[in-house]
Amino acid sequence: MTTFGDQVREYGGAPVGSGRFSSPWAKHYFVDAIDGKVNNGGLNPDDAMSTIQGAIDLAVGGDVIYIRPQSYTLGTGFARYEESVTITQGGTAGSGQTATNANISLIGVTQRRAGPPSDGTGVRWKYATAASGCLIVQAPATHVENIGFFAEDATTFAIHLDGDSGTRAVGWDFSSFYNCAIKGKQLYAEGGGDGLQIVGCMFQTKHDGTGTPSINLVGSAGAVTRPIIHNCHFLGGNLNNCYTTPLATLGPVYDISIRECYFTYDPDTGDYITFTGGATANSGFVSNCYFASEDANAKLQSIVSGANGVWGAGLCDENGMVDLSS
Repeated sequence: MTTFGDQVREYGGAPVGSGRFSSPWAKHYFVDAIDGKVNNGGLNPDDAMSTIQGAIDLAVGGDVIYIRPQSYTLGTGFARYEESVTITQGGTAGSGQTATNANISLIGVTQRRAGPPSDGTGVRWKYATAASGCLIVQAPATHVENIGFFAEDATTFAIHLDGDSGTRAVGWDFSSFYNCAIKGKQLYAEGGGDGLQIVGCMFQTKHDGTGTPSINLVGSAGAVTRPIIHNCHFLGGNLNNCYTTPLATLGPVYDISIRECYFTYDPDTGDYITFTGGATANSGFVSNCYFASEDANAKLQSIVSGANGVWGAGLCDENGMVDLSS
């Protein structure tokens, strides 16, 4: 089992080696764009690899990859890793097969304890290819933490959770994103999936406010089941508010939990949150959220009176509690 000194910490401040990212069965890989090398073994900080994809190619299910922040330049902040990375499923697709890359973790090393995420501190990651975004996840139970993704001019997405419910090759089954910042393009999950967790993250649209939804959960032939979206911030661009819906779903959504989230000013078009299919197609709740709006009721029509099967409680706008009865 790999252990480390107190200088390497997990999210929340506990030293790595005594926290939840330790496992007697896992290998720990290190990525360091400053001092690492492509052909290094990656199993300790002094032998770190230089690319995230290189470490992922060596890792198997259960392994943990720690990523070092790059140097800080006044006026522009921490330098970015510029890669378009894919975590493949591993093994053979199809129900009953083993996904050998399930449960890989990507952890940005930071001195911060729990707090609002930012794409300007710690590990920053920009795509290398606009069409591929920053990260494509095809392996279930992937965990990503403490990383700022910059995808201002990506073609479609910053992060793509690639799913196919028919073959059970579902990259967003039980995957999780904690304390990450995604700027410019969406976290796009397709094909249906179960148990996705997005906790303590910040989503911001492009500089001018345009673009696709920040989170887009697409069920298609398979249902979106038991997703958790807690304590997240949804922001407009530097020059404008959100152009369109920040949080969108398509297809049946079962037992969704959206709680303690903050939404910036009214989107130019659409609602803050959208569900489709009517009252019998979906289930779940939206609770204890704040909307920077003079009349959030007008932008929450998908959950007013449970019109689409998802109920709201404890929602506030600039005038206090939002009346969801009509």
